[in-house]
Amino acid sequence: MLPRPSYPQLAGVERVVVEVPLRGETAVLTDRRLVVGGAAGERSFALGQIAAVQSRFERVVREMVRGGVLVLAALILFVVSGPARTLLLNFGTALEPTVRQEQKHEGGGLASAVRIVQQGLDALAGIAGALPLLGGVLLLAGAALIVLGAIGRTVVTIHAGGAEFELAQRGRRPALEEFAREVGQRLPAPRTAS
Repeated sequence: MLPRPSYPQLAGVERVVVEVPLRGETAVLTDRRLVVGGAAGERSFALGQIAAVQSRFERVVREMVRGGVLVLAALILFVVSGPARTLLLNFGTALEPTVRQEQKHEGGGLASAVRIVQQGLDALAGIAGALPLLGGVLLLAGAALIVLGAIGRTVVTIHAGGAEFELAQRGRRPALEEFAREVGQRLPAPRTAS
């Protein structure tokens, strides 16, 4: 369950026009200002400070590309793991006659060194055997990123006081788009030069 979004502090004389809960925050448009309150604090803008409001829905291509890279890496791990394991085990097995030969001769110092190399190859073969598990994790993570990127997000950009900030939610959010329209309708008309 998601935590309940924090609600901003409003003056007693303010009338709430529309509000929208976000992830951990609540954006509130009153008859006087726009306030976004959350656990990290509040941002407040008088309606006269807001220069523009933009609303858009976007697919998050960057997440989809990252997901595709992870899926590709997973596929490479699946393809490489079997042959790599077999190759390493074959190298280890090929060293066995050398170990036996050296043990027959006096002072089998070379035999112990070859045995260490053989154990290292066996350990690497074990690691190569675990690559499909890592590939499975990468495949799941990549698929999740692709899905989240395809779901997209609704973004409202507020330009106020020479700065801008974004309100965003995953997926198409008509409530957030309506919030942006309502803020835009409440902005004061631009002053004409006399």
